[in-house]
Amino acid sequence: MKTTLIICIFALGGWWTQGETTTHEFQKTVVSDSLKVDPVCKMKVKASSSIKSTFNKKEYVFCSKSCQMKFDKSPEKYLK
Repeated sequence: MKTTLIICIFALGGWWTQGETTTHEFQKTVVSDSLKVDPVCKMKVKASSSIKSTFNKKEYVFCSKSCQMKFDKSPEKYLK
C-alpha cells in the first residue's frame, strides 16, 4: 500500500511540473520576442526602442545614446 502511494505521488509530481515547464517556456518565448540585446553593454532593451542604428542592413537597438555612439564608431568591435 505504501509503495503504491509513493508511486502515485511521484507520477502526479511529474505531471504537475511538466505543465509548469510548458508555461514557463511559453512566457520565455513571449519575453524574448519583445526584447533585444544592446550589442555594446549586453543590456536587454525593448525592440521598440527609439535609439537605433543600422549596420549591414540589420537594425540594432540600444539602451542609451552613449551605447549607440560607441557602436556607430566601431560596429565590428561589438558584433564579434
